[in-house]
Order: sequence, then C-alpha cells, then structure tokens
Amino acid sequence: MVSTFDPSPKDASQTLVITLSAAPRNVHSFVLEDSKRLVIDITEARLLEPATNMPVQHPLVLRVRAAQFNPTTARVVLDLKQDVTHRIDTPASGTENAAHKIVVSLAPMNPAAPPQKPTHPTPPPQVVRPDIQKIHPAYTVALADTVGSAENKTLIFGESTAPSEDQEEPSPWGRLNFSGFLLAKIAQELHESGAPEQARNFRNTVRLEGKWTPPLPGNDPAAVPGASSTFILASLQSDYLWFGPEHSTDDYDLDLYEGYISHATPGWDLRLGRQIVRWGKTDQISPADNVNPQDMREFFVPELEDRKIPNWMARIRLFPGDFTLEGIFIPFFEENEFDFSGTTWALLGAQPTDLRIDESKPGKGLDNSDLGLRASTSLAGWDVALSYLHAIEKSPRLRFDPTNPAGPTLHADYHRQNIWAVEFETTADKFGFRGEGAYFDKQSIHTASLDSVAKPVLHYALGMDYLGEQDWYANVQLSHQHVFEYESRILLLRRDNFYLNGEINREFWRGNVMLRLRYALDLSDGGSFLTPEAILSYYENLELTLGANVFTGPEDTLFGRYRDNDQIFCKIKYYF
Repeated sequence: MVSTFDPSPKDASQTLVITLSAAPRNVHSFVLEDSKRLVIDITEARLLEPATNMPVQHPLVLRVRAAQFNPTTARVVLDLKQDVTHRIDTPASGTENAAHKIVVSLAPMNPAAPPQKPTHPTPPPQVVRPDIQKIHPAYTVALADTVGSAENKTLIFGESTAPSEDQEEPSPWGRLNFSGFLLAKIAQELHESGAPEQARNFRNTVRLEGKWTPPLPGNDPAAVPGASSTFILASLQSDYLWFGPEHSTDDYDLDLYEGYISHATPGWDLRLGRQIVRWGKTDQISPADNVNPQDMREFFVPELEDRKIPNWMARIRLFPGDFTLEGIFIPFFEENEFDFSGTTWALLGAQPTDLRIDESKPGKGLDNSDLGLRASTSLAGWDVALSYLHAIEKSPRLRFDPTNPAGPTLHADYHRQNIWAVEFETTADKFGFRGEGAYFDKQSIHTASLDSVAKPVLHYALGMDYLGEQDWYANVQLSHQHVFEYESRILLLRRDNFYLNGEINREFWRGNVMLRLRYALDLSDGGSFLTPEAILSYYENLELTLGANVFTGPEDTLFGRYRDNDQIFCKIKYYF
C-alpha cells in the first residue's frame, strides 16, 4: 500500500516514485482536460491490495489514488490543486536484478515563464523494454503484481530512502501487517412467482489477513536487491450466505482462507500452503484457469476473482533467463462449491425433491493429487505461455439410478482429466490484445436425463480492451467452445457454442463515481447476462455499489434457465 509520499517545498518539484520488479511493457500518462488530474497507466501490472486512496498535505497534490483499471493495467491518479508541468522518467538500473523505477516529477506551472525543470536528479528517459531489469516481486513492498510470470511487478508509492525522525526502530520480531475487508450485500428479486423460491438473499463476508516478515537478513528493507526474502501470510474468513425468506438454506463458514509461507530468491521462489494460483489471460471466461475450485452457489453473479477458492498446494517457480518455469502440486482434492437443490441457483432448482444424492469424493492420497506445469516468456512484445494440468474435475459426473432400493438416487463422483493450454497477450497503443485456449481430454457434461457424459472439449477465448483518455474503458471477448463426439441429449450446450462477454465503464466526479456494465451474451442460443452497476468510492476505504443482475433467453439455455432470478442489489465493502 502507500508507504510515504514526501512533500516538497512549494516551489520545488514533487516526485512520486513507483517501483516495479521489472520494466513494464508500457507507461502512459495524460492530464484529463475536464479536471486537474494526472493519470498514469502502467501495463502489465495487477494490484495485490485493494484500491488505495491517500490524502496528501501539499500545495500541488490533493491526493494519490491507485486502482486496477482493467485486468492488466494499474492506474495511478494524482488529483491536483493547480496546473502543473510533469515529467515521466524511467532511470536505467545498474544491474539486471535491480528494481525498475518510474519517477513522476511535478512542478507548478508559471504562465509567465517556461516550464520549470524538475529538480529530482534523473537521467534522460529510457526506452521501456520488457526483457530487462527483472527482479522477483517479493523484494519490494507489494501493492501491484502481474500473476504467473517472472515479469511480475510490484508497485509502491513514494518510496523514501531518507531517514525520518518519526521512523520506528526495526522490531527484533520482524514486521507484522494486518489488512482485510468487510462486505455486506443484499439482493431482491425483481419478480416473484408462486413457486417456492427465495425472493431475496443476503451475504456477509469478513476477511482478516496478517502478513509476518521475520527478521531475516534478506527481509531488511535496506538490503540490496538479490537477497532472498521470506514471509508468512494467513487470512481468516467468515462467510454467511442466506436465501430468504426461510433460514433452511443458511450457509455459514469460518475457515482459513489463505495461509502459506513464501520464500524467494533471484533464481526461484517457493510457496507452501493454502493459496490461489491464476493461470490464463482472459477475463471472466478463462479456459486455461483451472487450478482452483470456484464458489458457484450464486452461479456467475460474483466476478471470477471473487469466486476463487484457495487450495492446499506447493508452487515453485524458476527464472532461467527470460523464461519462467512453474510447477504446482495439489495433494488434496477440493471441488467446486454448489448446491444440488434448495436454492434458485441450485443444480436441480429450488423445488423440494425426494431424490437421494450420493456424492463420492476422491480419497486423500497421492493417486488423487493434481500436478501442473507452466512455462512463460516474452517474445518481441508478446507474453506467451504453455501449461499442462493433470487434475480431477472440480464438478461431478452424474449418474441417475431410478431403481435404487433406497429410492431414486443421483450418484455424483469425480474423474481425472488432462488439460493442455496456451496463452498470449500484447498491447498496441491504447489497445490490449489477449487470448487463451485449452483442450480437455474429458469433460463431464450434463444431459436432460440427469446423467453426464464425458467428452473431449476445445475451448478458446480472444479478447481486446481499449483504454481511453476520457475515463472510458471497454473490454470485449469472444469465446468458442467445441464439444467433440456431440450427442443430442446434452443439456444447455450445442456442438459449437459462441459467447461474447466483457465490460464497459466510465469514471466521473474526479474518479469517485464509476458507471459499469458487465455483459455476457450467448450467441448460439440468444441468452444474455447483464450487470449494470453504479459504484461510489468517495469515502476513504469505502465502496458503495448499486446494481442489477438481468438474465434473458429460452428456458433450456445456459442463461435463460435463470431468467426468473433477475434481481437488484446493494453492496457495501469496507477495506481496512
């Protein structure tokens, strides 16, 4: 998060130092014409922490904000009190493993004189190259990061090397930091029917995260880049989900969310424990992202990153040259979280049923573990990756037994599959291009008779996004899913299924308000899923959202089966 932002005298330049673990692909800055805001977009970068909003007591700058503008771009906004001149410098690092810095220098604009030259000593701007200045993300205070490659970037603001009289002495017990969030969301269906449904639902999630950095030599903030670093992270999550008006479907969990130990060196890093690993480049529909299970109790309503469930696993990454080689080992099976019946989002619907559910999960043992390998690199401005995952499916394969002596029974068990995937990503001016594809040798697909069939499936997605200078962002993504050896009794899917999904948003009121539309369109069957939202982030660390979820399409289609679940919602999220 924000460490310091050192004020300078009124007539001197004000500097903001952004430190990354490698050279970014692109740094784009511009001043918005309708307000005094300097915007800096950094690609590729991903925030590890929630959006940051820090007031600043300085004649030139009102506050500094940082947020994840889109999945691959971190946006830093300086709200200015007056017109300024600015300069962006990218000083060359002394060694390959030195951190990469972006220096933003500000000076008050004097209409009667030429623009003032910044006083911060920086060399001439350097060409941004993605193949130099690499360093592992654990070496700096982590605010921003790009998932899954040696190009991972960390971002800190106002990194100050000057001593401070108020600076605390380092503790002999190391550094301990706490953060977290509190989420409350209530939703009301737009149309209620006489059938047994839940007209409203409520979700309350509280997550508390602690990170301990032991007092090891490599963990000294003043240590030179290249030393090893170690930390332990643990987060506890309380999650309550209610589908009203009855309380029979209440679901409450108090669990360890993430908990792992991380050790990093210039040539490799290792994480052991409960964690989330993101593979793939595309948004929301990501065929290559199959490492972690998902919480599907509300279908696709929560965003992909919010549906992720951490796994117990070991992850190691090696950084030979310009390549990243990654391996994962998951010893214990964890399935997707969903309901067979009893809720409006359940597999069998909200109607009460006498159908017995016989769910058989894989036992604990090496023969039921998952293994994955991934290799990535940058070639002429293109990020590319190949991966292989030998895993058990996260969703069950069903078998309906109407003649079971105990009564009609639905058997659910889990089977092994192999997944080969490829990814790519690049940028061109204000446009970003990305894509990924995965081949599944066996994927369980439901049929109208409540049985499942295992079929080979090819699924790929191609996406493009546009980042404009007038606070506009647009993302569009086309995906195609082909089912080999197709059978007519397969439910909800055709032989070839085409989907269009993405997001359009625009900021207003100096970035304190955002209007956003998330959309997913079934081009094969005509269904759709739309989520319009208005998001207010005026108050520090507080985010208020008012929105709706709207489903359309024939009843026997992927989105149309939920057309009675249209709802409006209000969400409050507070970060601490």
